[in-house]
Amino acid sequence: MSNNLNDIEVFPWNKNFETGLALIDEQHKILISLLNKLAVSLVRGSALEINNIFDELTKYAEFHFETEEGIWAEYFDSDSWLASHQISHSTFLPKVIELKEKNVQKQKTEIIESIILFLIRWLAFHIMDNDKRMSLVVHNINKGLSIEEARNAADKKMSGSIRVLVEAVMAMYDSLSSRTLALMKESHERQKVELELNKANKKLRKANIRLETLAITDQLTGLYNRRHFNNIFAQELRRARRGKTPFTLIILDIDFFKKINDNYGHSEGDQILIRVSQKLKEICQRPGDFVFRLGGEEFGIIATNLDCQGTMEFAEIIRKGVENLKIPNKYSKVSQYLTVSIGTFTKEPVENDTVDSFMSVADSRLYKAKRLGRNQFVSGI
Repeated sequence: MSNNLNDIEVFPWNKNFETGLALIDEQHKILISLLNKLAVSLVRGSALEINNIFDELTKYAEFHFETEEGIWAEYFDSDSWLASHQISHSTFLPKVIELKEKNVQKQKTEIIESIILFLIRWLAFHIMDNDKRMSLVVHNINKGLSIEEARNAADKKMSGSIRVLVEAVMAMYDSLSSRTLALMKESHERQKVELELNKANKKLRKANIRLETLAITDQLTGLYNRRHFNNIFAQELRRARRGKTPFTLIILDIDFFKKINDNYGHSEGDQILIRVSQKLKEICQRPGDFVFRLGGEEFGIIATNLDCQGTMEFAEIIRKGVENLKIPNKYSKVSQYLTVSIGTFTKEPVENDTVDSFMSVADSRLYKAKRLGRNQFVSGI
């Protein structure tokens, strides 16, 4: 069975419903199509959709009854049979409305069962018994029989075994429609569950991405953290070793940061760390640049494809970039503004190079920059 509710029919058209009158058969097909649409809307449970299709069904039923009665009137005129048929038509719409209003307070499943099964049985029986019988009369009249002869012939054909067949077909349709409705409801509920599962999976994926981001991100500055530094360092070191390209590590430290925290307060210190981080992200825009907060006021930068001269130029850009923020630091001994000291190490890595070996060299150069007076970088091969 299709997973699409619109492809499912609770009342499939059958050749047994054909009366042989093209216009009536075509209108019966449309009525059955509207009934199937109503079944789908009831399963979905959309009140607006249900009301719209109910209105469409009742309007078309009125149109069809009027058309059909006009055809029968040409042959039966004031015959009591035509009056009986008209009464049958006149009871259909009030019964539909009654079922609809009576079931407002009931569960959706009960509405489906009562309304749809009534419509299917009424329409199928009306077509197979009343309309087919009357169409047989019309065909017999067209063959030259009198109306009485035509009626007797139709009654004879529709009685006995044919009547049993009608009942058998009706029982089959009742059973088929109930099972189909159950399958439709099951399919609809499954689709709702799948939709909820998809939503839950999307939320879970977002949560996982968020957790992954939190795991590698420094919460204050938004830079990568020390844990991710180790991962990226190992990854990029291997890449540089394979490609025989230069690999650069830059370590920088905010000058006299302890005095900032002691005198301006830790909140002001945090704001300074955030501003410096933003400047570093702004400067490090190349695809091979990675910026990290290693801890406290210490930052690390991994850069690829920079030779020694390029590293020195890059370090000076960083130093000037931070100083040009013009963040006041009256406790500094080297400038009225915030500054940084930088140590760098650039080389084409070999097999025994590690994060520790690079950190050892870069750190020693950072502390040399501090000993030499801060607000500068120390580089070399």
